[in-house]
Amino acid sequence: MQKTIVTHYSPDFDGIPAIWILKKFHPDFEDAKVIFLPAGQTLDDKPAGFDPDVIHVDTGGGPFDHHETNEYTCAAKLVWEWLKKERGITDEVIERLMPTITVYDHGKEVEWRDALDDKYELMLPALIDGWKVLYPGQYEKVLEFGMKCMDAAYGIMKSKIEAEKILAKGKVFDTKWGKGIGVETENEAVLQLGEKMGYSLVVKKDSKRQSVRIYGRSDRGVDLSQACEKIKKLDPDARWFLHASGCLLLNGSAKQPRMNPTKLSLEKVIEVLKGV
Repeated sequence: MQKTIVTHYSPDFDGIPAIWILKKFHPDFEDAKVIFLPAGQTLDDKPAGFDPDVIHVDTGGGPFDHHETNEYTCAAKLVWEWLKKERGITDEVIERLMPTITVYDHGKEVEWRDALDDKYELMLPALIDGWKVLYPGQYEKVLEFGMKCMDAAYGIMKSKIEAEKILAKGKVFDTKWGKGIGVETENEAVLQLGEKMGYSLVVKKDSKRQSVRIYGRSDRGVDLSQACEKIKKLDPDARWFLHASGCLLLNGSAKQPRMNPTKLSLEKVIEVLKGV
């Protein structure tokens, strides 16, 4: 029998992640239909849990509704804790995402130091609210949008966690702009993550395509012009692009995959950067 998930009208950034987690990690609910009801109402006005094939999420007063308690939790967290206990599931990505989901569900983002900054209007919870403005009352569309965004958030967080582990084993080196780090990997997240971690330069040699990308921080005064000239002399057959800012030196990317990859090793590129 097909499973049913019941949630409240105008699903938010708690109910949506809760439903997404349930569908992603419990095979019985992968194809479950979702029914929207007024907040607090249950299906057919029967108690939540009356039918094992029906789960109420973020509404209805059942085990996945936290609105009758002052406990610092949320529907997504309740669903996840149940799945861990019920199915023995572990997932580092969900564990990393859950605190932020809980923060938003409790409105704690208003306490952030820069809470008025417009950058938060580009965050997923705000975009879900924007979807409601575009499609008022069309809760299926809101849920579909939110579910796809959760797929993307899961993918990017998984990549970030992998990047953290790769950078932890990277080759750290000194430059006139500060510390740099070099890694050999296909993971794209290492570039910006390395900069956020405080490195002035991040060098990534693609372990598959053998291309090289170098990111530098403009606030550290990084200028890769000299490095570009030296590298081109060492490997004239490769194609390199120096960004107008002088902070990016690229030998192939997702935007331009046809650039001839360099024959220089990661160690040789690092040697050049150390010497400019």
